[in-house]
Amino acid sequence: ENSSQSSIMRSKPKHPYEKISSEEEAATQTTPFKMIGSITLGSLALAAITWSSYSLISADHNPPTLTGRNPTLSTDRNPLSSSNFVEISAINITSSYEQRWSGAKLPKWATKKINFSIPKEQKICFAHVGKAGGSTLGCSLGFSLHCHDDGVGVGVDDASVQMENHTSSSLLAKLTTHIFHNDVYNCDDDAGYILFIVRDPVARALSAFNYDKPDENDFLHDTNWANKKAHFYFDCPFPHMEDFVQNGLREEGDAPDRCKRLAIESLQGIDSHKDQSPGHWYLNYQYYLEEIPSDSKIFTIRNEHIEEDIRSIENFFECNEQERLALTKSVNTNTWSDQDDLYLSDESISILCRALCNEIQFYKKILHRAINMSQDQLRVSLSELEAKCPHEAIAEECLDVIPDIGEKLRDNRGY
Repeated sequence: ENSSQSSIMRSKPKHPYEKISSEEEAATQTTPFKMIGSITLGSLALAAITWSSYSLISADHNPPTLTGRNPTLSTDRNPLSSSNFVEISAINITSSYEQRWSGAKLPKWATKKINFSIPKEQKICFAHVGKAGGSTLGCSLGFSLHCHDDGVGVGVDDASVQMENHTSSSLLAKLTTHIFHNDVYNCDDDAGYILFIVRDPVARALSAFNYDKPDENDFLHDTNWANKKAHFYFDCPFPHMEDFVQNGLREEGDAPDRCKRLAIESLQGIDSHKDQSPGHWYLNYQYYLEEIPSDSKIFTIRNEHIEEDIRSIENFFECNEQERLALTKSVNTNTWSDQDDLYLSDESISILCRALCNEIQFYKKILHRAINMSQDQLRVSLSELEAKCPHEAIAEECLDVIPDIGEKLRDNRGY
């Protein structure tokens, strides 16, 4: 999922996938969420690390010893196979989202056309963090989202059949039964695993900024949405991410004080004007990690190493070669032609890293909790992060206090 706008994705409703639902479904959707506990450590190998600190990396730049981080199945557990699971009708799939909210209907994008009966201890819920590459992965896992193969000579109907055939054979697609994205938390709290898709926080921030910037087509076809976003992008001097950083985050920036406050609050996910600023900044790594049960077992797929991490999860379940997951295309996989939208100076990257310090710490926590990642894989990602944000990558705490997002979680989840 590249950080770009797409004419296919016009017009943008409140939820990026909401256009797939009918107008009647959209009118009945309600936002759920509640804060579930504090973040705790799920791996005995990391028990000596203090999770109340904002960083999980020692001052000598070396990650802690991660004995057993590339787990193997116990000898009394048989490898899973797609043939072990029976296909069931969608009407037999329970939705925790609908159970929490009387009268609410799970949006179509969060459903799967092909479903299987999976024991709860083996179920995986997909935490689709926005602008981290989750649409491509979600489509491959069988969720409706906005998925089809747009390749030359392949029609939508043909691609749909191809995807159905693929998800019928993929073990990981079968095990991943539910999804959590934005304000729709449809995970069972007793699910066996949570599957995160993550991306370098600076790259994710840039992608989210560009994704919500209105263009001429938006002002023609989704005027209300575009006018709201214009307050952030154009009333404030933030036409490009470089301008946002230089004018809004830099102390000597040219933006009015009002815009500077909006800049830092929106980037840190505490913005009261979230309808104006990039929506995926508001729903950040802290939000996704604090939403799930504190004792959840976490798989993590890094956008930068997506194929490798998919294989590591499949190896965890001793997946057969013929049951491997193959990535499919998504309409939300876009390309950019305006290089100004992608440009960030070295100075701006440094400023952005400081402003994203707490977000970077939550990103590191997700990496450290991943039971499918080896010590070497973790070290690679931390080294990549350090190359871009050297101070924040090894920081033990940030200058900014971690935001209390309890109200946000209660408002979105409902209890």
